[in-house]
Amino acid sequence: RLGLAVSKRYGNAVQRNRFKRRLREVFRLSRAELPAGLDLVVQPRADSPLKLDMLKKSLVSLARRAAKKLAARNLESASGT
Repeated sequence: RLGLAVSKRYGNAVQRNRFKRRLREVFRLSRAELPAGLDLVVQPRADSPLKLDMLKKSLVSLARRAAKKLAARNLESASGT
């Protein structure tokens, strides 16, 4: 699942909605590459618009990093340390 939190600091309504549409499309296109079982919440930090291919690379790499950290945290809690 994908959650989007785009504040007014990102820009006007047109810019915010354009970013959300792009990110939803990237999520749809890259669903097979994303780790299963994760709920993603995305909040943009830069006000520069990213192209679709850059957004896709960024979303996939960040989701994989989050999954790896989550797996490591689950291993730590399972081992009792």
